[in-house]
Amino acid sequence: MKFPVAGLALAGLLGAAAGAIAAPASVPAAKPAAPAPAKAQAGNSALSPLLAMLEIGNPLPALPDCADKRTPDGRDVTGFCVELKGDGLMRQVGVPRAQRPSFMDGPFVLAFVDRNALVGLVVPTAGANSQQAAADSVSALYGKPFRQEQVDMPDKGGKSVKTLHAGWMQKPLTVELYAMPEDPNTGTIEMLLPQARVLMADKDAEVDKQLNPASAPAAKGGKAAAAKPAPKPAPKPEKPGSW
Repeated sequence: MKFPVAGLALAGLLGAAAGAIAAPASVPAAKPAAPAPAKAQAGNSALSPLLAMLEIGNPLPALPDCADKRTPDGRDVTGFCVELKGDGLMRQVGVPRAQRPSFMDGPFVLAFVDRNALVGLVVPTAGANSQQAAADSVSALYGKPFRQEQVDMPDKGGKSVKTLHAGWMQKPLTVELYAMPEDPNTGTIEMLLPQARVLMADKDAEVDKQLNPASAPAAKGGKAAAAKPAPKPAPKPEKPGSW
């Protein structure tokens, strides 16, 4: 059974972070122990540098303003940085080109911050054009996806494109990779703790309220006019994360 893939308006923003953190030298042992599978896998993932810098569940690192880290043409960043504008709940974090995974699209990732805790990351990808490399990198961290499927989507020219929708779980963290219905050549990797989903739901409710304000009350003393129902918003496709 195929599930519709949801497009997030957030996904166009993003980019991944990380300065590779060198592991401390191991102390020789009389009988060397086998390396822990998680660490061995993490070393093979292009996402490892990002997650070494931005550790989900830990405080968001203190980073300089991206205004001070932009390239002369303004299109890229020369170091890890954060856009200071915003509401504080969602922050754009800039990542220099040398530290970005090859499948990442653009210089920013989107960070979800609850108080000062980093509770989620959204990493933009090139969608169908990079989905296998992205999926391999996530699998290197979290193992085989608990669910994956091929989804046919029309590109901007109307041509059908096979896209991958996959999900991983390392409780309480959930990870999903998918392409955008509006343009399957763009996509995202969502790495979210439950608090991040609450923040996203609150944002959705806020936007819905702005798009569909309550009807103004009828004029006092006048004949009660039939309230014109607010136009119904277009039905949202099922969001990844509902698996």
